[in-house]
Amino acid sequence: MAYNLREIRELYNLTQGELAAALDLTRELVNKMEKGKMKQSKATQIKLKMFLEGQKSEENSQGVEIIGVAAAQPSRVALPYMEQRREQKKEKAPMMVPLVGIKAQAGYVKGFEQTDYMEGLEKYSLPPGVNPTGAMWSYFEVDGDSMEPTLYAGDILLASMLPHEDWGDVKNFCVYVILTDQQLMVKRVYQKSPDMWVLISDNDDLYPQVLLPVNKISQVWTFRRHIRSRVPQPKEFWITA
Repeated sequence: MAYNLREIRELYNLTQGELAAALDLTRELVNKMEKGKMKQSKATQIKLKMFLEGQKSEENSQGVEIIGVAAAQPSRVALPYMEQRREQKKEKAPMMVPLVGIKAQAGYVKGFEQTDYMEGLEKYSLPPGVNPTGAMWSYFEVDGDSMEPTLYAGDILLASMLPHEDWGDVKNFCVYVILTDQQLMVKRVYQKSPDMWVLISDNDDLYPQVLLPVNKISQVWTFRRHIRSRVPQPKEFWITA
């Protein structure tokens, strides 16, 4: 059983972002489920059911189609929902962002489009000074030593997803999180051509540069913030005091 998200949005006169906020999901997930690129999890269906039940009104009703299930008696969403959303916006609740830890990275490669997997990740609020508007955010834990001394294993990166149509705007030699169908990587990127990128490790003595066809890339995330797992070693000091 799956709900027709587009019909629900049109009935409520909601954007994908507003429906996502009401269901405590990301706009990206709502967009994929609406287009049929991702199945609705049981948890999401429960949220949708509670959402609809909470908005029923005897005076103003109309049916909402559930895919594969005959429509029930007409029911329509109540207008007070919009007032409720305005009040929620005033509260400025922090956006909760998923963390893709080292142990979760293997699963992320295969499960990043599965609602059940994404909803099961640990979530944390954004750091101060980060405006969440208009972007999809995620934390990624650094694994390995390929980016030392810039990044160490256990460091956390906050990144925003770069839409596919903007991949041509990738800045050469900047750090990005790259997802392929094989692995999740943190590398510097050089666009050798529109169809071929070079992935560069800061620890280039041990990790040579790698050519990566763009058609092998699933996601590109722009590096925004860096949370260190340890304090860098200091330079050598001479005590003169």
